[in-house]
Parts: sequence; C-alpha cells; structure tokens
Amino acid sequence: MPPEAIALLLTSDDAGRPLGEIVVERLGELGRQAAARGGLWLHRRRVTADMPAVAGETLLVRLPPAGGYCDAPVTLAHIIYEDDDLLVINKPPACYVGDTPWDTQGSVLAVLTQLLAARDGQAPTLHLAHQLDFGTSGILVLSKHPRANAPLHAVFNRGQAQKRYLVVCTGYMPAQAELVTGHGRAAGGRWRLYDQAEIGRALPDGQRVKLAHTRFVLRRQFAQAALVWAIPLTGRTHQIRLHLASLGCPILGDERYGGPTAVAGLTLAHPLLHAAELSLPHPRDGKLLHLFCPSPPVFVTAVSRLAGG
Repeated sequence: MPPEAIALLLTSDDAGRPLGEIVVERLGELGRQAAARGGLWLHRRRVTADMPAVAGETLLVRLPPAGGYCDAPVTLAHIIYEDDDLLVINKPPACYVGDTPWDTQGSVLAVLTQLLAARDGQAPTLHLAHQLDFGTSGILVLSKHPRANAPLHAVFNRGQAQKRYLVVCTGYMPAQAELVTGHGRAAGGRWRLYDQAEIGRALPDGQRVKLAHTRFVLRRQFAQAALVWAIPLTGRTHQIRLHLASLGCPILGDERYGGPTAVAGLTLAHPLLHAAELSLPHPRDGKLLHLFCPSPPVFVTAVSRLAGG
C-alpha cells in the first residue's frame, strides 16, 4: 500500500512545466490519478495540474488512505426529496460527503453534481447544508439555489433542525439517558469530551470547549447490544459516537471509539449509525418538512441477526 502523501522537490529542470506533467513523469499512473482528482498541494493549498512549477518548492501529492479512489455509490434513486431550493438524499454508508485532501471527484457532492448535470442538461450549484461522517448513512440535505444557502445554514446553526438517529451500540442501555458534556479536540487533534465545567475554556488549537448535548431512548435491547434512538440537541463532530462510548456502549463498527467490528457473523467497516429522521422549516417559505429514510442493508441485517432472525 503506498503512503498517504508523497513530497516532491521541484528542481530547476521542472521550472515552468505543468505540475500534473511532473507528477505523471515521477509517479506514473498513481500520479496521473492524483493530478486528475485534485490531490496536488503547495503551501497547504490545493493547486491545479496545469499550474507551472517553481524550482525549490515542495509539491505534496496526497493519496487515498487505502491507495485507491472510490466514487460515492450514489444514484438518482437515493433522492428522497427535491424542489427548486433543496435536494435531500439517503446517503449510503462508507463515503465522504465533500472534498477530501486527496479527492475532489468522488464525494457525494461531486457525484450528485454529475448526475443532475446529466439529468437536467446543466450542472447545478449544490452546497452542503450540514455534514455526515464517512461511515454514517441517512438524511443529507443540500441546497440547489444560492437563495437557500444562508437561511438553510441558519436553520442548522440555530438548532431548528430536529434530528433522530438510529444506532446499534454494545452493552445494555437504560430506557432513557441524557448526556451534557464539553466537546473539543485533544492535544493530538482527535475529538474528545470534556467536563461541563470546562465549557468555554480555550484549547491549544485556538478553539474553545463547546457544549455537547445528546438524548438517548432505548428502542430494543438485545443480548449485549441495543437498538437506540439518538437525538442530538447540539451538532458537534462525532458527538453521538463519543457520548455512547463514554457510557460504555460504543457503536458497533466504531473501531475508533472502542466498538467491535464483528457482530453476529458480520464484519463491519463503519459504525452502525443512521440519520433516520429530520424535521426542519423550509428555507424559502418556512413550512415544516418532515423527512424519513430507511436504514441501509447492512444495518437491517445486523439488527435482524441480533434479534435472532
């Protein structure tokens, strides 16, 4: 497996030549793909393959963690709601919603843009209204028109979007649980929880510890696992995953936070976390939208096997 990034020192012989040409010359097919998919970086900024080289600079070629590129498995059939302002899809698990350091072509956003351009004859201007993790499936909202961007972001930033996630976690959950903690990055850069008393404290990265608030409702208890509704009342990165891990009930498939990657004969490549329901006011007329989408097959299979089906 190749490294995730390769540093190339640009020489006097490279000066003035397109960066993409240099990368292909030195790295072959891997370099060609990296150049085509937006994996070239100078001075911590993404650059294009046609940019002329400057001698003495170091070009960073960012590569996929697994050494290969994969487009999000999204089709028009994943659309669950659409109008002139909004596009809502049932995001599959195990794909990125936006650009990554190594790829601008294979994200949900990029693939949807290509699909709608082929369908409608022109490329839409899509913007993500919020984020879902790589492994998380379910409701993802995008704007289709610039007039929807600001009001839509305000809906999510002000907590007017009411979300419910389905999750399968390990252990035994109470009928109801509620966690209020601090949230921020640890010294090593990973997300972690802090005591409530530390909310507002400045962190080394320049950010502050923020409030994280999640409510949990048990839906079904299995032997050493549980199907749970997770209701985030704030929207912090990895919030549900961190809160369940802190309860001693990490999500199945969530290896980062201690969740097992094998259950009932299944090998899990991502957390069993699904954004199942969302209610929000429409950004143009304020009318309430209530959206629901079914869980992906791997989620359904895991629950069935845990239930003895």
